[in-house]
Amino acid sequence: MRIILLSLFIHLSLFADFNATKKEIEDFRKTVTCGYYDTLNEIDCYLADYNDTNRSNYEQISKHKLQIILSLKDISRNSAKVALRLRGKIVLPQLQNKIELTFSQNDDEQIDNQNINSDYDDVVDDSKLHVGLKYYLYNEKKSKAYGKLSFKLRSPFGLYAKFGVDKSYLYKDFETVFNHGLYYYVNDNKFAASSAVSFFKPITVDYWIGQQNRLYWESSDSIYLTNNITLYQILNLNDRIFYKTSYTTSYDDTDHLKHDSFGLSAGYFHRFNKWFFIEMIPEFKKRRSNHYKAETLMTLNFGMLLSR
Repeated sequence: MRIILLSLFIHLSLFADFNATKKEIEDFRKTVTCGYYDTLNEIDCYLADYNDTNRSNYEQISKHKLQIILSLKDISRNSAKVALRLRGKIVLPQLQNKIELTFSQNDDEQIDNQNINSDYDDVVDDSKLHVGLKYYLYNEKKSKAYGKLSFKLRSPFGLYAKFGVDKSYLYKDFETVFNHGLYYYVNDNKFAASSAVSFFKPITVDYWIGQQNRLYWESSDSIYLTNNITLYQILNLNDRIFYKTSYTTSYDDTDHLKHDSFGLSAGYFHRFNKWFFIEMIPEFKKRRSNHYKAETLMTLNFGMLLSR
């Protein structure tokens, strides 16, 4: 499956006969989408312990969307990292809106149809493909408490458990979001915790601004404090630009409080149609791990949406 999807994205960037290739890609997308929904339906039938010959719940299942992203990260003169990511949250009919099947999510905020989505897990390395099962202890529109068990779909599998609490407030178009999480990494037998507060506000119809402050702690007594400020410029429903600054400070028993990294980036997002998009993100970065040498990097994301 993974090899097929990689081949699809490579083929997408190299096609010569546009009309023929466009139809071929769309037919492939429809085939994969049907396979995706059939798999979810089989899981739902297994949970209900019956054969759903009439597919009574299939219509509800087919409302779930899955985003597949081929990401070329940290592109420089000598190297680049290739990652395949999935974004999606699946609630099957038999799970009664208490349990979600989650896929690896974006490692940053994103705007979709002019709405900022701040629900993500960036403590886990998003360059690794992982899935999880999230159980809601409490789930309201502005307040959530949940437990989650997740693992990476490649070696090492990196099984981890999480208990999380999310809370948001909206006052005169000014949204404040609190995210708190306690993690246990099974393979490494260690704990970690994160706490974040994010602010989002529309400046005008076409401009949004967001700020995030996150504190991350590991059982090795390493502490990271990250601050991000992002300005979103919405050109239209298919095009948007963001401008971002990021700053990380770390603390440990050896170095105590140290400036860890600083970055400036800008990203351009373009949706070709409702099924495919591309995102280009040039970035300037200085990191302590690289002796604060100036780095100029590029990230390219190619996305496909499985949906009807």
